[in-house]
Amino acid sequence: MGNFKKFIEDINQKIKISLPSSWSDYNEIELAQCFLEKLNEYFFQTYDGIGKTPFNGEELQYFSEFHKFWESNHKEILNPSINKVQARLAALALSKAVKEYGTGIFGVTHDTQGLHPEAVAQVRFFTANQDFRAPPEDQFGKYFEDPTRFEEKVINEDPEEFIKFLGVTKLSQSDKRIDFARNSAKFLQSEKIKAFEIAKIYNNDAVEIRLALVNAKNCGYGLKKANMFIRDMFELNVWPELNNFEKIDVASDINTMKLSLRTRILQTEIPLLSSFFDIFCYQYGFIDEMSANAWRAVWEEWKSLDPQEAPSSPCLMDFLLYRIGREYCDEKVVEHDCSKGHNFYYFGSKIKYCPICREKKISTLARAKKKLLPCQLKASELPKEKGRLLLKNSNLLKTFKGICIFKNVCKPKKDEFRALNPPKSISIKGRTGWTNSYAIRKKGGGGMMG
Repeated sequence: MGNFKKFIEDINQKIKISLPSSWSDYNEIELAQCFLEKLNEYFFQTYDGIGKTPFNGEELQYFSEFHKFWESNHKEILNPSINKVQARLAALALSKAVKEYGTGIFGVTHDTQGLHPEAVAQVRFFTANQDFRAPPEDQFGKYFEDPTRFEEKVINEDPEEFIKFLGVTKLSQSDKRIDFARNSAKFLQSEKIKAFEIAKIYNNDAVEIRLALVNAKNCGYGLKKANMFIRDMFELNVWPELNNFEKIDVASDINTMKLSLRTRILQTEIPLLSSFFDIFCYQYGFIDEMSANAWRAVWEEWKSLDPQEAPSSPCLMDFLLYRIGREYCDEKVVEHDCSKGHNFYYFGSKIKYCPICREKKISTLARAKKKLLPCQLKASELPKEKGRLLLKNSNLLKTFKGICIFKNVCKPKKDEFRALNPPKSISIKGRTGWTNSYAIRKKGGGGMMG
């Protein structure tokens, strides 16, 4: 039996539908032609009269029949839940980490380079909404090059030049970035304020500020970016006293979502689907929301354990969680061996020679075997030189001496551990987004281009 026929057989067994007795006589190619045509039609083709769905104040045609089904049923299919037992274990882990390492582990690492609060607010307002895939480099240092570039009038007049000035054109999605810059400038101009004054006109209320940013049309401030901006303004002492600050959530991203899944604080009925199935990003948005709720549950458990020690808002945990997700939940350790029979670990696969042989003045080529998470090894097995981890100073593995603070939550060395992956998002609108990839039924083709 060919692979494709085996695939069809597995599907039928999974949904408990019996195949006919003549199944083995079917021609695999003819079967694939029929199956793939209908599959493509259902998942990826639209037609006149299919209907429309609301999106950001407009109506967009459904991408396919599956799009309609997925929109209505994705929540029930994924069926996510928050495990309170795991949430309490995570709260205990965070509490223990603070006692051992201090509250400095939560600190945001933005180097404001001594800028006054008004300048910090202006810079961060125009860069926080550009902080996707990778943050703008040396954003506060850019202010010293030319402070006028951060004036809302200047940005509104030439948002593309501002994006070039920040150096984020190489990070892709320039059309979206230009819109975010222009509309953010218009937001300040419409209120006749600077970014620093946003708190004042919204009654110094974190919830009102967040709502205003989220409702500002096409400024790039969804819940994630709004939560992150407000957190930064508090952490950087720009707005040190905000009402309702405890209602601001972890600024969820792929790293904090990954961590919530791997700690099993957030659990789903099935592993998350590929972004190619997540038409219009319903899964991404839902898991993003549920992950924020999961970390709020951890914060609430921590508050119940020790109300004096727990941070004043869940959002103050997010930079640490983001860094753990990025720096620990990454298969950066590679197991190697060499022809002499030595087995060792290294960060990455670029090491050329076996270090054990090198100590004996022998040059033996190293061979990469498999990738591992740092937490799947003992701290003593991690790559070191003269007792120090072979990593840059900013890495959390150095801060925590190679031990993940969530090791008793995830239990990465146990069979129950699953290195679950976070959802990925395909832009709804854009050159490679869903709305630029429609395929018309019976015409073939269509889809996304890289």
